[in-house]
Amino acid sequence: MRICLYTATAHPKLGGQEAVVDALASHLTLLGHRAVVLAPRPRLPMRPRDGELPYPVYRHPRFFSTKYFVPFYRRFLLGIYAKEQFDVLHCHDVYPTGYVAALCRDRLAVPMVITSHGGDVKEGNIRISKPGMLPRYVRAIEAADALISIGNFTTAGFTRLHPGKPRIVPIPNGIDLAPFAAPAPRPHALDADIQANSYILFLGRLHPRKGADVLLEAMARLPIEESVNCVIAGSGDQRAELESQARALGIGTRVRFAGRVEGTAKIWLLQNAICVVMPSRVWEAFPMVLMESYAAGKAVIGSRIPGIEDLVEEGRTGLLVPQESPEALARAIRTLVTERRLAGEWGENARRIAQSYSWESIARQHMALYEQLHAERLMTADG
Repeated sequence: MRICLYTATAHPKLGGQEAVVDALASHLTLLGHRAVVLAPRPRLPMRPRDGELPYPVYRHPRFFSTKYFVPFYRRFLLGIYAKEQFDVLHCHDVYPTGYVAALCRDRLAVPMVITSHGGDVKEGNIRISKPGMLPRYVRAIEAADALISIGNFTTAGFTRLHPGKPRIVPIPNGIDLAPFAAPAPRPHALDADIQANSYILFLGRLHPRKGADVLLEAMARLPIEESVNCVIAGSGDQRAELESQARALGIGTRVRFAGRVEGTAKIWLLQNAICVVMPSRVWEAFPMVLMESYAAGKAVIGSRIPGIEDLVEEGRTGLLVPQESPEALARAIRTLVTERRLAGEWGENARRIAQSYSWESIARQHMALYEQLHAERLMTADG
């Protein structure tokens, strides 16, 4: 089967949606299908290295505006359809890609699928609230043959935008399990004070919504005799503020800022943590850090918010705490730091759960939906 994945953002930019599109296209290719990606050109100084990818990538100019001239981009979608004659169009995000596809609906004789990665359907989305934009979102949803939901948060978002849309298909994001199958080597450049099984780990963007400051407040509340180190891995504008906060709280010697980590360095930090802490303040559509923690065999302490509460099985793979509550977070951390056997048991439970999220399995779920929609379209055409 020939599938076109249409996305408003792709590699070389690094982020959740970019990683999902890349993984899905790669695994569809491994399954023997023709997967192609249509995406805008990246912003400078980023330069695409599309020739190194295992699937073809077609580029069009970046969207001049998310409101004006969007219909102009129909020509690029129709152009790739004329060249590739794909059997299914899979748009990533309701807007703008789903809307562009909806504008081409009468000229695309193939099923259309939309996956939301969360931000486009969240309540209070600034873009949707602009005059004239909501009808575009509704038109995209109405044009789709199926909406893929990666979690309860996106299901609620779809339903809020169009209560009458019946076909919402739950397919979560996946994870590449192979890198977690064996212990990763210790990174040479890693701070010598970061020792295996002596720290809790925060992994993510240093932005207020991720709640690293709440974690520091919780660290300061741990009893001295049960103190544990904390590694904060990630980059962002909040780093200097967080470093200052750690010093002001008197825990500067127990907090290590590792900066942005990737590849084996990230895997080593995950595999050798006591547990992973996700004190996010707001929704997470499908938190990849959580699933990576599971693949590494680690329990997760997370905020009781959409996305995290969907995946953490309290008392089996981790603990849930109210967001913005350093006191509750400190109690949860203390539980896993002092009861290491429990942390290990929950981590093994988490590892087993991660096996069902392999990208091969997730790609096959997508293919089953594509094939069903394609068969339905053929039956309609014959009728």
